[in-house]
Amino acid sequence: MMKDFLDVEVTEDSKGCLQDIHWSMGAIGYFPTYLLGAMMSAQLHHYCTKDLDVGVLVAKGEFKEIREWLTNKIHKHGKRYKSLDDLLLAETGEILNPKYFVEYLTKKYSELYKIE
Repeated sequence: MMKDFLDVEVTEDSKGCLQDIHWSMGAIGYFPTYLLGAMMSAQLHHYCTKDLDVGVLVAKGEFKEIREWLTNKIHKHGKRYKSLDDLLLAETGEILNPKYFVEYLTKKYSELYKIE
């Protein structure tokens, strides 16, 4: 399957499709939903840090304020809004914006691989 779809030769199962349950199930459609979740997470992190000192709270292992922020901004609404964009617009002032995820990835990998 990996060879057919991706032209990748797999020498052992732990490095191939069985490393992730979605491949072995043939459920590759889940990957875009993970990307959307990661994008939303980066955007929510951006806005949460405007209201809270997230870095300090996480370093102390104190998550109550962060959980309360998420509850008030996101969780309490359930299915109130028709779309993710409607929820984000109401609670952060903008629809899903990839710039926060791009900034996160740029910072992470620039530091990791010492890229300037």
